[in-house]
Amino acid sequence: MFLRLIVVFGAIVVAATATADLTNDNPAASLFARGVAGDQKAVIDCISTLEKVLASKPNNQLARVYLGSAYTLRSRDLSFGMAKLDALQKGIALMDDAAAAAPRNSMVQLIRAVTNEALPAILGRRSIARQQLEELVAQVEKDPEKLKPAEQQLLYLNAGEAAERAGNPVRAGELWRRGAAINADPSLKHEIKAALRQL
Repeated sequence: MFLRLIVVFGAIVVAATATADLTNDNPAASLFARGVAGDQKAVIDCISTLEKVLASKPNNQLARVYLGSAYTLRSRDLSFGMAKLDALQKGIALMDDAAAAAPRNSMVQLIRAVTNEALPAILGRRSIARQQLEELVAQVEKDPEKLKPAEQQLLYLNAGEAAERAGNPVRAGELWRRGAAINADPSLKHEIKAALRQL
């Protein structure tokens, strides 16, 4: 497996900072980034911050999808048991709700897909992620304005990873080469080129 969980979530943070901001609330983005890096307290604070955003702006689907992703980070940090499972289920439900409420919001769809791709295979979310990533690739190729360049890099990186996991290295190479042609975020470009070298 090329992308480890932390790398995938790190790429989410890159995409978050590439957009205007996470939820018009920079502290949430900072907390999310620290949580990705393993700061368990930051994950808890991020969840609290995003829940406050949603309390005042219940239709903010970008905040909702990030909250769902943050709950999967919380699940990562908890010991095995019901609390871990509850956090994971809540995170997945929040992401699914956001994606259903904002089907044309490419960033919401991307965050859900990338997070699903990062979850353990046993949860059965990778096929959902793979389908969603391929749909996003088709949309972006018709209308590149759907995602900013760094977000496109993130898309191609993860769509290639999903294709490779599905046993299609030819498709993975195609997707990674498209991502490598985009000059936006140097760290994502480095990840894509490393993936291509491993083919």
